[in-house]
Amino acid sequence: MFDVAIIGYGPVGSIMANLIAIKGHNILIIDANKGTSPTARAINTDGEQCRTFDLLGFAEEVVENTGYIDKVSFTDAELNEIITQDQPLEIGAMGWPPQLLFYQPELEKIIRYSVESNKNIEIKEETILENFSIEKDKITLSCSSNGEISQYECKYLIGCDGASSSVRKILKIERDDLGYDQDWLVADAHLTQTVDIPRHHAKQVCNPKRPATYVPGRRGHRRFEFKLMPGESKEELEKKEKVWELLSPWINPDNASLERADVYQFHAALAKDWRIGNCLIAGDAAHQMPPFMGAGMGTGIRDAMNLFWKLDLVLSGRAGDDILDTYKAERYPHAKWTVAQSVSIGKIIEGICAQQEGKEFTPEENDGYGVKFPHLPSGIFEDASDEISGYPCPQPLLSRDGIKQLSDRVVGSKFCIFTRDGIPKLSNKAEKIIETLDIQIVELSEEDDEENRMEKIFSLYKLILVRPDRYVYGGIESLDDASKIIESLETSFCLKI
Repeated sequence: MFDVAIIGYGPVGSIMANLIAIKGHNILIIDANKGTSPTARAINTDGEQCRTFDLLGFAEEVVENTGYIDKVSFTDAELNEIITQDQPLEIGAMGWPPQLLFYQPELEKIIRYSVESNKNIEIKEETILENFSIEKDKITLSCSSNGEISQYECKYLIGCDGASSSVRKILKIERDDLGYDQDWLVADAHLTQTVDIPRHHAKQVCNPKRPATYVPGRRGHRRFEFKLMPGESKEELEKKEKVWELLSPWINPDNASLERADVYQFHAALAKDWRIGNCLIAGDAAHQMPPFMGAGMGTGIRDAMNLFWKLDLVLSGRAGDDILDTYKAERYPHAKWTVAQSVSIGKIIEGICAQQEGKEFTPEENDGYGVKFPHLPSGIFEDASDEISGYPCPQPLLSRDGIKQLSDRVVGSKFCIFTRDGIPKLSNKAEKIIETLDIQIVELSEEDDEENRMEKIFSLYKLILVRPDRYVYGGIESLDDASKIIESLETSFCLKI
């Protein structure tokens, strides 16, 4: 019997499998396809995701194979800039570049090399999940491959199988439709010659006759998106001659090759349930959003980082499975904010298009769909009013044996305490929790964090506790409360002490 079966071998499923496997659990991956994605889909990553890649040992390889954007502009139909925002390029508080552009088939090869090197992971490609049955202590999967039916048993099942998730459908999970369905043509091309188009400047083209998006990917990869307008058909827009007509202001068959050009419907939706018993969903199976922020894959990777250590605590007997209820409680509002932000960019495009035609445009008020900036609303010590608790912890550089290294590489995939003042004598229960969770204690010296990434934190707190997903659990102003914050983990995460 496998500890965890994961349906879907895309970026989110492969990251999820890898994270749980490095904790020593046996993983089964099932995917209907064979090989990596043949085309680019996701295109954007960031410093927070790079921390996940680094935990798995391939962040530097990912960064070496990416491009970057230094500006994003909203333009009129003639590409005259209306709003332009510079994008930061320097290494940020996460310890990695804040934004990078990748080519998905290439990224998947990097991730899969790591997955396939892990002896705890078994992979079944060209295998379709037909159904599954849930018993008290196991889930039995019924799968088909080459006309044959096979059965596999697992303790937990995670659906990372995309927007049309079979796991979500079998579980009969409904979705909250946030009301932003639009059809757009997505075209990926590769330059075959040097072309005089922006290399690092993304553009949202607010053309009332047809809004469009241009994103310069890594090396010669270029992403274009064009809205399907009223009266047009999907088939009409996908015709090769029509695609090249739309691309003609930018590229042509003499200087570029076309990888794909397909019409997709952009959705804004979230699953109502993310867990039913021992079955969970993540990534696009749990949430879909318009691509204007390029945040879909990143939101799925945040799901994986939130879930992997909780499953580890359950599977290792250190926590009750009620901890898995914290997964949706923490991730749903966070994902909902990201969906809302993606929709808001679409509203800006619509508003500027209306302005170009001299029309009034009043977007529907969604107020972020009732959620605030994406921090964890629960799973923290007190509250997020300090704008530290529930937020990703900055990553300081630590001087160890005369060598500077990222703190994540010192901590690994564990809980961590950061302090400049040492650890006071703790209660027996607090000591037991530190031992049970193998909490890493990092005392920062004067030689550490010369970049001052932790300065805000230590201006407020003597000590902070950080979760394995790199989010700050909380801080204390007096070291007298050190035992209190550590002991609170027992209730927060259903620990068995």
